[in-house]
Amino acid sequence: MATRTTGTAGARVDLRAFKAGDLCELQAPIMVENMGWTYGTGANQVQVIYQDTITLADAGTDTIDLYASGTYLDVFNVDLTMTAIKFLYVKNNSADATLQLFGGAANDLPIVADTSDIVEVPPGGIFVWANPTAAGTVITTNKNLKITHDGTGSDTMDVDIIAMGLD
Repeated sequence: MATRTTGTAGARVDLRAFKAGDLCELQAPIMVENMGWTYGTGANQVQVIYQDTITLADAGTDTIDLYASGTYLDVFNVDLTMTAIKFLYVKNNSADATLQLFGGAANDLPIVADTSDIVEVPPGGIFVWANPTAAGTVITTNKNLKITHDGTGSDTMDVDIIAMGLD
């Protein structure tokens, strides 16, 4: 478990849209900043960070138990014991296969409405979710992140995962 954390994580948007005008070019800025995170148990604070790249075989599935699995380790190589999740980032690094998140039917993270719901992340796409409240989303029972290669395209798929929360 960390004793200090600082930084930002989330969806950052910094775009400029331009349109030709009669006398000058018009510009419309679009900006959304990342959320700031520090160490602790309050709002926008975390104690545990999990980060890994998982390789899935063609049509393969893996289930990451974020709470007391005894298998997965946090960023300091300590047994992962996340009791509440506050941030989840998942990137599909495949150029031609779709990643399916969730849909485990039992004990999936309570991020989607139903445990059988599946979120599809297209090739090169990302999924970002955050609950910056002090409590986060409790995951002591519904603790699994199921990831599935949809069986199209590449033989294997690399998936980047970052999860942050409370211990």
